[in-house]
Amino acid sequence: MQETLSLTSEIFWQSAVAAALLDAGLMVLLLRLISPERFFQLPRPLIVSAGIFWGILGIFVVRSFWDGYYRYFYPEWMHGWGIVVFAPSIGMVLAVLFCWIAFRFRGRPIAAFFIAVGVEALLEHLLGIYSFKIMDIPMFSGVNPLSVLIFSIPEYILYWGAILLVAFLVQRLTLRFRSSPDAKPAPVP
Repeated sequence: MQETLSLTSEIFWQSAVAAALLDAGLMVLLLRLISPERFFQLPRPLIVSAGIFWGILGIFVVRSFWDGYYRYFYPEWMHGWGIVVFAPSIGMVLAVLFCWIAFRFRGRPIAAFFIAVGVEALLEHLLGIYSFKIMDIPMFSGVNPLSVLIFSIPEYILYWGAILLVAFLVQRLTLRFRSSPDAKPAPVP
């Protein structure tokens, strides 16, 4: 059995500050690149990007931290094939939900998108703390739950900011390829 990682509240507080600083730079970039009109064109690439991102991240973290963390609350089948289906599916459903919420705020969809992300991060971590009892897991021994909750917001904003940036870049490349004089139209069935 591998040695268990030991976390502290200080690690979470410091990570929250670091993630918030990265978020600030990412937000400036996203707001310069993505106008509200362009945001409304991003749902498909965003949903696909979210599925791929959460699939890769889910497989990595479950494989890397099964013994020290996930085995305490995930069923055994999640260690195998389950995470391959679960993580991308949840990521895609959340992308649809966040887009749906953002579309209700036509003037500031990116702000609404990230507010929804922050709320979801808090709710997910509250569920983990109070329903799945993650604070009882040995690696969290002595960690203040508030530090975990606060960290979850900039953490998820960073993840979803990266997903949004990738979706934007995929859309730009797709549009550039389609408008290229060398691009051939797809055959009509």
